[in-house]
Amino acid sequence: MEFKIARLDRVATVVTVLVTVLLIALSVFFVLEVPYGWIFAILMLSIIALSYLLSPNSYSIEGGKLTIRKVIGKKIIIPLQEVQGHSIIPNLAKLRIARTFGNGGLFGYYGLFSTLEYGTMNCQLTKLKEVFLIRTTKGTYVISPAELPKFKEYFENTVQGSGGKILPMAPTAAETVRYANPLILLLPAAILILTVVIVLSLYSGLPERIAVHFDLHGNPNGWASRTSFVISGLIPAAVLFTISTMIFFHVRRTTNKVTLPYLIVGLFTAFQLFTAYVSVDTYWVNRYGSHLIQFPYIIIIYVVIIIALLFVYYRKTKIRV
Repeated sequence: MEFKIARLDRVATVVTVLVTVLLIALSVFFVLEVPYGWIFAILMLSIIALSYLLSPNSYSIEGGKLTIRKVIGKKIIIPLQEVQGHSIIPNLAKLRIARTFGNGGLFGYYGLFSTLEYGTMNCQLTKLKEVFLIRTTKGTYVISPAELPKFKEYFENTVQGSGGKILPMAPTAAETVRYANPLILLLPAAILILTVVIVLSLYSGLPERIAVHFDLHGNPNGWASRTSFVISGLIPAAVLFTISTMIFFHVRRTTNKVTLPYLIVGLFTAFQLFTAYVSVDTYWVNRYGSHLIQFPYIIIIYVVIIIALLFVYYRKTKIRV
């Protein structure tokens, strides 16, 4: 039996309209004003297209399976024999929730979200109120059928008719959760202090006018006073540390997986290390006329490290489907 998906709620509608208009306007600007701007325009228009194409489109229950269909792409198939429990959540936004690997409103709310009350959830939603949560042996899913009472009745009857058992899901109590240890923040704090020491100690050894920007081959193509060395070295490091700390405490209170906040701190620490290296490399170029590591190679190394960290993060948050 096919079930229509609910219409986008007000928040998702506003986000979709504003983001779409903004990205289209930016695309036009880049095409008209920026050399090779069509490349950036394609990237921004791709965000709109992919967000729509990957959004949930309908739900159906047949052949002992619940199928979540997207506009295009891989279906999510949930065997009803794997269902362990269900619950209606009056307002998902009132839970302790964080987006861990998902879309927060552009054509819907879908992807992986973490909550203190129900753990990691694969959301395939178009609204946040009156949504249906399903716990299975492989993970937790949340959907938003247009006719929730009708869907709930048919879902329960189908599961029970196939010999399965379905129980109401109770949220996890906050006092029973083991939280991530804030001592992990000593790592980015140490990197920040190290960056401050490096930048301030190297400053006096620079000439008054220094190269601050380089082309893809590592050749200088932008110059400024040496004061910019302090600004470009310390401000990004401080901002990254601040963001890392804020996100850590936000995710810490919204997940029952202690590894997720640790992984986020590790990811931002990698960004901090890169900014520290850039400061040292800028000093080295201006003092000795060459990069510590050839420019293309350091970019490749950095990208590989970030992709590896993102892959580990994704594996830790992934729900099997």
